[in-house]
Amino acid sequence: MRKQAPGYLSDLNINWKNYAQFLTRIDVEPKTKLLLQGEVADKLFIVEKGGVRMGFEKNQKDFTLQFFFENEMVTAVESLFCESPSNYFIETIEHCTIYYLTKENLDAMDEKVPEMAHLTQSILMSRLVYYANHLNNFISESPEERFNNLIEKRPYIFMRAAQRHIATYLGITNVSLSRIKARKSITDVLAPKANNLSVG
Repeated sequence: MRKQAPGYLSDLNINWKNYAQFLTRIDVEPKTKLLLQGEVADKLFIVEKGGVRMGFEKNQKDFTLQFFFENEMVTAVESLFCESPSNYFIETIEHCTIYYLTKENLDAMDEKVPEMAHLTQSILMSRLVYYANHLNNFISESPEERFNNLIEKRPYIFMRAAQRHIATYLGITNVSLSRIKARKSITDVLAPKANNLSVG
């Protein structure tokens, strides 16, 4: 079975399946674009199974900003709420089972679900804190320190995402990541971490 982290919706004690009447289920192949860069986002995605990444393309190069796995929600927030072209794309990296919430149904939930305002605030605050810490680490830490933090906090990414995507996420080249992994003996580093991951 595929090893996975609980996901930040679980961390927030949000059981999104309670709102299944507003959601649509889809099964998606790897390397499927759920949102194109430059497209106006009209959906919010929740990953039930599989992995997704958010990134952008510049000068014919592909950069990864974030990874999302089971029980995590992803959308281009500024595009969804401001109805502006997205600066980012969203792409599956594994076979995925995904539920999506349209902007129309999101607006309907605001009217019909009393706790919706609290849920939205909890999710947004969680993500704001996460991205503030991520930006601080990206600026203040060396590539090797960022690698060490990723191994410590999200080791499953190394088993589920392509190395080239991990490299751009860390802000380094593929070659540099290979050198860091060689120095760290990544197989030995991941072995004890994998034993602590829940099984999905």
